[in-house]
Amino acid sequence: MQNPPSEAVLAEWRRGWRIVLGAGIGMGTGVALYLLLASLFITRVTSEFGWSRGDLALAGAGSFLVAALALGFIGRFLDRFGFRAVVLVCVPALCIVYFGLTQVNGSFPFYVTLLLVGGIFGGGTGAMVYTRPVIAAFDKSRGLALGVAASGTSIASMIVAPILAAVIAAYGWRAGAYGLIAVTAFVGLPLALWLIGSAKEARATAADDLAGDEGVPTTLSVTLAEAIRGPAFWLIMAALVAVNIPGSGVVGQLAPMITDKGLSETQAGLAMSIYAIGLLSARLATGFALDRFPAPNVAAIATGVPAIGALLLLVPDPNFAIAAFAVLLIGMQQGAEIDLLAFFVSRNFGTKNYGSIYGAIAMAGALASAGGVVLFGKVHDITKSYDAALMIGAVAFVVGASAFFTLRYARTSV
Repeated sequence: MQNPPSEAVLAEWRRGWRIVLGAGIGMGTGVALYLLLASLFITRVTSEFGWSRGDLALAGAGSFLVAALALGFIGRFLDRFGFRAVVLVCVPALCIVYFGLTQVNGSFPFYVTLLLVGGIFGGGTGAMVYTRPVIAAFDKSRGLALGVAASGTSIASMIVAPILAAVIAAYGWRAGAYGLIAVTAFVGLPLALWLIGSAKEARATAADDLAGDEGVPTTLSVTLAEAIRGPAFWLIMAALVAVNIPGSGVVGQLAPMITDKGLSETQAGLAMSIYAIGLLSARLATGFALDRFPAPNVAAIATGVPAIGALLLLVPDPNFAIAAFAVLLIGMQQGAEIDLLAFFVSRNFGTKNYGSIYGAIAMAGALASAGGVVLFGKVHDITKSYDAALMIGAVAFVVGASAFFTLRYARTSV
C-alpha cells in the first residue's frame, strides 16, 4: 500500500504549486508551441510563395543547429542573471520573429534569417530556463514537479492547435502568426512571471546535499569545468544523444512512416494523437517515479522500452493497434526527456551552474536530434524504407538506457 505523502512533500507543494503552474505555462507558450504547431503553416506558406517543403525543412534544420549552439550561451546567462532576465529578453525577441513572419513577401533569405534569429532566442523560452525555479523550489518531490511543469507544452498545444487551425483557415497563415504573438507575449509571459513570483531561483547555493567522505552532507555547487571531468556528465550526455537520434527521427517522419506500412492518412493522424498522449502521460509518470525509485533505474526503463516501439514498426504489415502501440512507446520516451535531463543535472551538479551544465548537455542533444532527422530521411531516400533507420534507432535506445543505468555507479549519481 502506498504511503501517504510526507509533510515535507505537502509543504513543498503548498509553497511551490504556483511556480510549477507558471513554469508549465511559460514552457507551453514558448518556442515549443511553435515547434509543435509549425506544420499548420506549411501548406499555406509553400503554396503562396512556391517554395518546396524541402526548402522549409532546410531552413528549419538551420534554425535547429543555431539553437543548439545558442543553448550554451543562454545557460551561462541564466546562471548569472536568473530566469526572469532571460525570458524578458528572449520571449519578446521570439515575438518579433513571429511578427517578422507576417511581413514575409516571398524573399526566402528573409524567411531563413527570421528562423535563424528564432533559433538563437528560442532556447531562452523553453525547458532549460523554466525548470530553474522549479528545481530551486522542490527537493523531495522534484521529479513530479518537473513532470507536471513539462506537461505544459502538451496541454498548451492541445488547447491552442484547434484554435490556431481555425484562425488560419478563416484568415490566413499570417493571422496565425499574430495569434502566436498574442498567446506568447500577452498570455504566457505575464502569467508565468506572475505565478512564479519571487521564487529564489537565482540562489547561489543548491539545496541538493550529497554525503561527503566523512558522511557529512555537502552542498553541491559543481562548475561546468568540474562536471566535464566526471563520468556523470558524459553518461547523461551520451544517454541524451543516443535517444534523441531515433526520437527525433521517428517524430520527423512519423506520418509517412506509418502510411508506407499500408495504413491510411487518417490512421496516421490518429497515431499522431496517440503520440501526444504518450508524451503527456510519460512526463507525469516519469516525474512521479523519479521521486520514489532509484533515478537511474527509472531513466533506463523510460528510455529502453521505446526500443520495443522501434522494433514493432519493423513489422511488414502492421495493423493499426500495433502501429499505435509502437508510437505510444516512442512518445513516452520523448515525454520523459525534459524530466530526466533537469532531474539528473540538478541532482548530480546542483543549481548554481545549472544553466551552463544543462545547456552544454542539451546542445549535444539538439545536434543529435538534427542528425536523427537527417539520418531517417536519408536512409529512406537510399533504401526506400525506414527499416534500417529503425533498427539503428532500437540499438540507440538501448545504448541510451544503458548509459542512464550506469549512472548508478557514477560518483555523484542519485
